[in-house]
Parts: sequence; structure tokens; C-alpha cells
Amino acid sequence: MPLKPQLVLCGLLLAQGLHAESTDSADWKLVGDIGAGVNAAPTPARAQSRQTTAVPYLNFDAGPVFARIDMFGVKLVPVGAGHVELLTRVLSDGYTPPMPDTQRRRDSLPIGLGTLQVTPVGAFMVNAYRDVGKSGGHLVDLMYAAEIDIGPVALYPQAGLEYRSSAYVRYYNGTAAYQPGAADSPFAALFAECHLGGHWYLNGNLRRTWLATSVAASPLVRRGKLDSGLLAVSYRFN
Repeated sequence: MPLKPQLVLCGLLLAQGLHAESTDSADWKLVGDIGAGVNAAPTPARAQSRQTTAVPYLNFDAGPVFARIDMFGVKLVPVGAGHVELLTRVLSDGYTPPMPDTQRRRDSLPIGLGTLQVTPVGAFMVNAYRDVGKSGGHLVDLMYAAEIDIGPVALYPQAGLEYRSSAYVRYYNGTAAYQPGAADSPFAALFAECHLGGHWYLNGNLRRTWLATSVAASPLVRRGKLDSGLLAVSYRFN
């Protein structure tokens, strides 16, 4: 996917973070993982786009600024067991349909507010976005994640729901003859990290999304579920 629009958004988020917390009070020490990996992220539709790509692996906090693999943002205001956050997400949902009479769908540019609440019984995430790109639609992500430690391996089972408004679904999965409504797609995932030694870690993520009927019924889609994965090696700063 073209990275330039996402880099612009990340720059805006960083600028907001500088206003959200003063430099005198914020601890800007980088804590977390930086590395590289391979991401397999197919779109629901049959596409001519490349679906497996080399990607940077970023999962860290630095003062109010954070990166969570495909999510970037700044922490604005403390609330509960987390913060209200201004954020964007790299979805790589653009694609070119195989039919010659259809136009390429551009990657979305979601920007919004959310929170990650890390509690003794697990982590809860609620994020709401507006796609400021071509679809003009709304996105909401809900997720719960638990943690299971097994020696050098830590497992993080996850479950959640993705809501996509009718404008978003129509842009990415609609045709002249098919104008779908909004979509609620549940998903389950398993993130794992294995300590390789020293500051080095192997990270992997497998995810299955069960596509909502409004998406699966599109003549562009031809599938009822979507599988994606990530494998990366990272260096941990602490």
C-alpha cells in the first residue's frame, strides 16, 4: 500500500501528542518492540493486489506516542485503566477488482478516538474511526484479549467485532447492481511471542474474520471468512 498518506496522519498524531503532554512531564523513553516481518493480509474481494508484503514491526510506547502493529496514535487523557487516544490504523484494504469495467478501491485513511483498558482480567479495546479517504464511511473496532504465559512463550487469544458503515461497505464491496448495507463481522485471533534470547523475540499473529452477510453476498467477494497472518522478528527496548 502507499505509505505516504499514513505517514502524514502519523505526523499529525505526533504533533497532537506534543500538545497533549508537555515535554517536562512526559517520559519519552521508548519501551517495546521494533523489528521487521512478513504480513499476509488478503482483502475480502477477489483482487489483483499483492496480498503478502514485507512490513516493519512496531509495537511500542514512547511518552504519549504509541504503535501497536497496525495502529498508531497518541494518548490524550487518562481514563480508567488506560487513556482516551487519538489514532489511525493501517488497514491495506485497497485493491483492484479483476473485472476491466471496475475502478481500483483506494486504501482507507481512518482517523478517530478510542481507548485500551488493561485490567487484571484482560485488555479491552474500543476504537471508532471516520474514513477520511474515498469511502467516507465509519468504522468501529471492539476487542478483548487475554494473556497466557507458557515459559518463554506468551499467548494472547483475542476476540472481537468489526463494524463497517454502509458507505464503507458500498465503496469496497458494492457494484452498480449491488448496494450493500452496514456490516458486523466477528473475529478471533491468536497473537504469540517467543523469547529467542537477549532482547530478541519472534512474534506471530493468526486471525480469522467471519464476514457479515452484506460483504459475503457481494459479487466481488465469493467467500464467507477471511484469514490473515503476521510473522516478525523484533528487538525489545526496555
